[in-house]
Amino acid sequence: MKRLVLMGAGHAHLVVLKQWLREPLTDVELVLVTPSTWQYYSGMIPGWVAGHYSIDQCRIDAEALALAAGADIVLDTVEEIRADEKQVRLAGGELVDYNWLSIDIGAQTSVTSLRGYTGSLLSIKPLEQFHERWSRVQERPASEVLHCALVGGGAAGAELAMAFAYAGRTGASAPIEVSLITGHQGLLPGFRPCIRKLARRKLKRLGVHVIEQRAEAVGPLLTLTDGASMRPDLVVAVTGTEAFPFLKSSGLAVDAEGFVLVNEHQQSLSHPEVFAVGDVCSRSDRALNRSGVHAIRAAPALAANLRAATNAGEFATFQPRPYTLYLISCGDRSAIGCYGPLAFSGRWVWRLKDKIDRGFVEVF
Repeated sequence: MKRLVLMGAGHAHLVVLKQWLREPLTDVELVLVTPSTWQYYSGMIPGWVAGHYSIDQCRIDAEALALAAGADIVLDTVEEIRADEKQVRLAGGELVDYNWLSIDIGAQTSVTSLRGYTGSLLSIKPLEQFHERWSRVQERPASEVLHCALVGGGAAGAELAMAFAYAGRTGASAPIEVSLITGHQGLLPGFRPCIRKLARRKLKRLGVHVIEQRAEAVGPLLTLTDGASMRPDLVVAVTGTEAFPFLKSSGLAVDAEGFVLVNEHQQSLSHPEVFAVGDVCSRSDRALNRSGVHAIRAAPALAANLRAATNAGEFATFQPRPYTLYLISCGDRSAIGCYGPLAFSGRWVWRLKDKIDRGFVEVF
């Protein structure tokens, strides 16, 4: 029997497994390789930090889903892809052969600017480790004020900064003094000025100190562009993403940044038996933001194409929509949103985001 290996339990692979639960693959051995039983839903983690969700509401039992879909599950991490040999090597040393491979492992947080930091550093990814470490931070005495500096001014950094500030104000956490260091591009680069204005106003209302400068790590200090320094109790890296290093040596075609190059079928340009989806890949025919929205929307086409690959069927094309709905939670059960040229904010936007997020998790 031929083998299809799903590498990672990312959002797209969860959707694929759910579809195959209803319409199983035939005559194919299905294997899911993932380091954890749980898959954490990134869109709800700021809400968990703010105290609006329990952690069980923010994660999916990937093992139970895989077993229900007829897949074998291997709880381990892939450390090497040998594309020419059609093998992956696991952290435990085992080599797993495949006939087809689908990659949905996301990307890792880029911490290049913080490599010299010797203080307490917490990365937003992997989410499971973030959950474990932040849970321990929350156990500190209620009388102890934590100065938390987030480095990275994108949507994830802004959301977490507001969630930390709200949690510290409402008793969901011990008091927190929050600084958000955005870098030279400022707050929410790539978003329209009206969205950036709304976010800046909300951050100020919650008491977040926004510093639109670059930070250089020197021992336990963060030195800013203007020469000032700070010594936070905790630095949280929300500094964008970078490709996992082993992709460059995998034999797969990758772009200049090391992400797997795929076509409109989410199929590797160099190895047609390999597919990739989400943040781990780059489309060769168009530029796409690294967003979970694209991964989820690509999932039906990926499921169809993996099925087609296993039985010589016709491939489907994933065509991203012209506009993407972005919803940024603001900690206090309000949110900011945009869709193309439209911008909006308020509690109704939070209710919309909450409905979408809960709906996605509850499907599984």
